Amino acid sequence: MAKDVAAAAEESINFVWDTTASNPSKVKDLLDKGYDVYMVMVYAHPMISYAANFSRNRAMPAVAVFSTWRNVYQLIGQYQDMLGDNLSIYVSDRGGEYNKEVEDFNKAAERGVEGIKEYLKAYNEEKGIEGSSFFSPVKMSKEEEDAFNQAVQDVEYDKNSRSEDKAVKKAFLKTFQKNGVGPGDDKLRDAVKKHRDSKEKTEKRNDEVLENIAEMLFSPEFQELLKHSDVKEIDRKIQAFLA
Repeated sequence: MAKDVAAAAEESINFVWDTTASNPSKVKDLLDKGYDVYMVMVYAHPMISYAANFSRNRAMPAVAVFSTWRNVYQLIGQYQDMLGDNLSIYVSDRGGEYNKEVEDFNKAAERGVEGIKEYLKAYNEEKGIEGSSFFSPVKMSKEEEDAFNQAVQDVEYDKNSRSEDKAVKKAFLKTFQKNGVGPGDDKLRDAVKKHRDSKEKTEKRNDEVLENIAEMLFSPEFQELLKHSDVKEIDRKIQAFLA
């Protein structure tokens, strides 16, 4: 899609672009090329984005849902400065389908990051959410599986963690498929440590995202930016823009 936009811009072709709007420099580039730009940004509460994501067959990881939400909506002020009256915000509540989830999330967010994490854990357990549908477990032959089970007898790791189990199996297979033997206990323990260190960093970044989201939801300045237009008003503005 980005390539199509770039190609259209080079030829000064008018177009409609459906995008997450996570990169304001791309909009500025169009303005610099002489384009008149009108943006309609659809806003949804973070819990609506989360719940809707896991209601689909192909669900993104939770961290991706929240980081995308944060990264996009924290740019509203920047887009407003850039586009002025050529920016409309439409707040979608999905017809009230997720009103309870939104209310519960907001109450949890009053307690900060830990409140949000506790709420999401309870929500996931209630809804049977286990994680992203993009997760691919490691596949092993019977011979590889038997050799792996033998190799990890003295290696402690969380077998109930999908990601940790995958990390250990990948480390084992990398050597086994090349040499016909496993890498040894020390290498497998190193794989566990490397995975846990990486997970700790990811969780820290995720906590920062959730903290940002809580701050945004309770920020009067942010809520002021969310003053939105109804469909008829947006349509009127767009028709006037196109005239």
